[in-house]
Amino acid sequence: MEEKFSSLYLHIPFCLKKCNYCAFYSIPYDTEKVELFVSSIIKEMELTQIIPHHINTIYIGGGTPSSLSVNYLEKIFENLFKFYKMDKNLEFTVEINPGAIKKEQIELFKSYGVNRISIGAQSFLDKELKFLNRIHNSKDIKATVNNLLSLGIENISIDLLYGIPKQTLENFRFSLQKVTLLEIKHISLYELSLDKKTPLARKIKEGQLVLPSERTVEKMYLYASEFLDKKGFHKYEISNFAKQDYECKHNIVYWQRKPYLGLGPSAHSFIGGIRFSNYEELFSYAKNLRSNKLAWINREKIEGFEKLKEIIILGLRMKDGIKISNPCLIEFLKDFMSLNLVNITDDNTVSLTDKGMLLSNEIFARVLLHIENCLVCKEELVDHLWNEK
Repeated sequence: MEEKFSSLYLHIPFCLKKCNYCAFYSIPYDTEKVELFVSSIIKEMELTQIIPHHINTIYIGGGTPSSLSVNYLEKIFENLFKFYKMDKNLEFTVEINPGAIKKEQIELFKSYGVNRISIGAQSFLDKELKFLNRIHNSKDIKATVNNLLSLGIENISIDLLYGIPKQTLENFRFSLQKVTLLEIKHISLYELSLDKKTPLARKIKEGQLVLPSERTVEKMYLYASEFLDKKGFHKYEISNFAKQDYECKHNIVYWQRKPYLGLGPSAHSFIGGIRFSNYEELFSYAKNLRSNKLAWINREKIEGFEKLKEIIILGLRMKDGIKISNPCLIEFLKDFMSLNLVNITDDNTVSLTDKGMLLSNEIFARVLLHIENCLVCKEELVDHLWNEK
């Protein structure tokens, strides 16, 4: 792994309360477990500092990073800057929940150069927040944004969910209107996805709850795309909208398949063309590190057709799309263009339309099936790939 990585992700697994739709690895806050986690992630920093790197972006997620006290957070930040070489124009993001962040934590963030905050708002309707098992209410969202602004953090992103059971188009419009009244720079819209292990998924499977119809979800997404554009938030990726020059640099690293390192239990990494992850469970993760061993598992070299699949799926998530040099594949994609699902420019740059983004998974599947069944496409694309934009 001689390739330099430019981005760091830290997974802090503690939550004060588990949301009923969340499938990310998280555990209840416990002082002994926090002590174990902090000592382990610092050991992981010490062991990985020797991998070639120059850090341009850091993203701390979870879980709920702000569930940790100032003292624990300071230990983590202090060691980050001790072990890694940071760029002077570092983008440094921390996820927080509304109403669960203290002034002293924000001041600590600022002192270590945190310049971007992502707020997990999810909705501006209290009945939806209660349904999702969130610990905040709609007033907390505005108060949190105002507190951040007053302390000098201006690059603020807010997450919203759509496709929630019982959610109507009017409900979703209300949240969109409320979010655009705030002084924020970035909005992430995520369709509720259900992992079968979550309580919410089980209730839907058992028929206790019903998701909105596909047509309603489609209307939500298309309305949001048009509405946010009018409000100055341009879509640069399927789920992400930003004011000019406020795109999330860290997430773009993922979509452009640039190298990054993940720290913490369940964190994923991509370096030297290899994807790997850490043990998910805290004690297995910590046990390896106590033995001066990294907690890496599930290593997979991404090459050939697997690499091609990633280029297509990740590249077409971006509004700018990808440039394709294969005439056969371009001809195949013209059928999607006639259905207003893709755009193809004169230089063969292919991108999804808003409607295409709604059907992205189906489009990806059909494109990949075509490549697998077309010997000309598969041989040429796998051998030479194409110029990634």
